Amino acid sequence: MRFVAFATFLAFALCLPAQQSAPQQKAPEKAPGKAAAEKPAEKPAPAPAEPRDYRETPYIYDINGNRVPASAGSQQQRLGAGPDAPILREDLARGPEGLPVVVRKGEERVLSGQPDDRQSERVIQRYDPMGRPTTKEVIKTERKKMPDGTVETTDVLYNQDVNGQLQFVERRTTTEKKGDSGGYATTVVERPSINGGTRVVERDERTETKQGSVTNADSSRKFLDANGNYVEREREVSTATKSGDTTSSDSKKWQLGPTGQMDFVSQTIATTIQKPDGSQIEDAEVYTTKIAGTTPDLNHPNTPSLDAKIHKERQVQPDGKIVETTSERMRQVADPSRLSGLSVTKQITTPTVDGKTTQTTVSERDANGKLIPVRSQVEQETK
Repeated sequence: MRFVAFATFLAFALCLPAQQSAPQQKAPEKAPGKAAAEKPAEKPAPAPAEPRDYRETPYIYDINGNRVPASAGSQQQRLGAGPDAPILREDLARGPEGLPVVVRKGEERVLSGQPDDRQSERVIQRYDPMGRPTTKEVIKTERKKMPDGTVETTDVLYNQDVNGQLQFVERRTTTEKKGDSGGYATTVVERPSINGGTRVVERDERTETKQGSVTNADSSRKFLDANGNYVEREREVSTATKSGDTTSSDSKKWQLGPTGQMDFVSQTIATTIQKPDGSQIEDAEVYTTKIAGTTPDLNHPNTPSLDAKIHKERQVQPDGKIVETTSERMRQVADPSRLSGLSVTKQITTPTVDGKTTQTTVSERDANGKLIPVRSQVEQETK
């Protein structure tokens, strides 16, 4: 079963198919490197402004099909005017007496508001079921833009210890650059060393190259092993080709297997049609060596088989309302020979005078083959 990824905490800143085997592909022998010659970096589009107020309310459906609140949800508020005003977000749940209680509260403040040299701080306070404060987390972020267009972002994480003192936990530094011919991004993760100081425990790299209508992207993740060596554990290679209003993409993934080799684990083949009015249609097929991404297919070991078919439609209506529908058919562990599972997600975004309202409903096929709603969520934004 696949679940829709709802908004995560502190997001301050989206038939009866026949089974077949995926085409076998040879894994690249070398990890992707940085892009070749770069053209001058293009000016990035401004990031969308955070809403002044945001409220998220999740629901579930009881045995009679009635929608009931699942929990108290979350809410976000900008504390003041202007894009650099502090942002307060609260995650709530229902306490022992059934009333909403805050379980997490986060506040983000911009310490330096220069566009090319910005520093900010996020403070996350957690609470127990009775509403009493427990642990605190602080994330300090610094963003720098170099003269050549390279952007470096550093996130430093601190956690509160049993004595109430903040202790360094992790530093994540991302360096990225984009241009007309592609770009690259590298992320280095550092954590405290047992001998004092810090040491790099993870390296992530992603490169993107554009040649005419074809875009190639390679990504790799390497982790520090017990012997102090960096071992590649994950790799993804994708190609996207644009022809008119149609884009065809092919993405392949490898993971480090038990034999120490990079095993081919999945492939996603998709076609997307973009219409002038903003509407979009996408069809994708997912091939994996594991059923539902977790259980090995004992009937076809180490052979990617059709695991899911996904159909997405995005319609823009004349009144500005956007309707997005995603239908996914997938294999089930109990019946891996066909795509017997069905999940349909419908998201309706309605513009309002001062913002928008988005309602997302997830329906799944029950044991009788009937499609019934199982959960939903309503998001309200005020600009």
